[in-house]
Amino acid sequence: MALYRTILKRAWGNTWQHKYLWFFGLFAALLGNGGELELIFRGFDEPGRNNLYAGMQRILETGFFSKGTLSNMGHMAQEDPFSLFLALMTLFVILILGLFLLWLSITSQVAIVHNTAKIKHDKEHDFKDGILAGMKKFWPVLSLNIISRVAAAIMFFIIGLPLLLEIFKNPELVNSWYIIMFIIFIPLSLMLSFLIKYSIAFVVIKGQKTIHAIKSGWNLFKNNWLISIEMAIILFFINFLTGLAAILLFLILAVPFLFIILMFSKMAFYFNFWFIIVSAIILFLIMIVFVGAMLATFQISSWTYLFMELVGKGGVSKITRIFNKKIKKGEA
Repeated sequence: MALYRTILKRAWGNTWQHKYLWFFGLFAALLGNGGELELIFRGFDEPGRNNLYAGMQRILETGFFSKGTLSNMGHMAQEDPFSLFLALMTLFVILILGLFLLWLSITSQVAIVHNTAKIKHDKEHDFKDGILAGMKKFWPVLSLNIISRVAAAIMFFIIGLPLLLEIFKNPELVNSWYIIMFIIFIPLSLMLSFLIKYSIAFVVIKGQKTIHAIKSGWNLFKNNWLISIEMAIILFFINFLTGLAAILLFLILAVPFLFIILMFSKMAFYFNFWFIIVSAIILFLIMIVFVGAMLATFQISSWTYLFMELVGKGGVSKITRIFNKKIKKGEA
């Protein structure tokens, strides 16, 4: 555990001492840095299983992908061109905002990796340095993120398509579909996640090209797959405990709010009642933003420190160390 303890201690110090990284963490979290093992639990709950088939039906029933969409737009252009113009402008603004958030998310991911490496080597770093690094490495890191999503989608399609076709005929097969996806898709997704993390580090820290970084990332994962899994498990439980602590803290803070709400409701101060409700919601959202930003920064910093340790000194997994100790005791 000394390897992980050292890495996590450094990552936490990095997160707490350099709070400007929280800005990057907030947007990097949009890329889904909540922990690899969340893939196992996300959507595998009972409501997710029951709503899968209904959700796919609702998407098809919207008619958005039907042949009549273009004809409806043409009809609107003739009958009410101003409404069509407003709708298209709204879609355009949403598209621009989406592209900006994508740029900011990728840039933030690069910035945390880049500045964490600088912090480890005691080099100067600041917010501007992270932005410049993100702009420089934007396209290769974006391509790696796209490769990750596309590869996961292809795996999902190939593995799940046969059963998915049967689900439309018999919705009761949803549970069987989830079991097969759990056994096959999840391990492959975890492997892909580790590969992309290491590949991004090779691009940002080592300056490698995308294809070369993928090859280097695969070799690093192949030689340290057990360490990668152990690290993911540790970070998952840290995520879980942090989320639990945040919920408990909010519940504790909610007690005085509830008391004040009850008091004002009795005194019929309508304005003050809603002011307190809105204040509580804003406080809760602020807590979510700060905790999410800190966790994303901590997670990316942890993987970056692990990458530098494995590339530099190498490492031995906890399980391997335990077995080696037992073997030595048996020989003695």
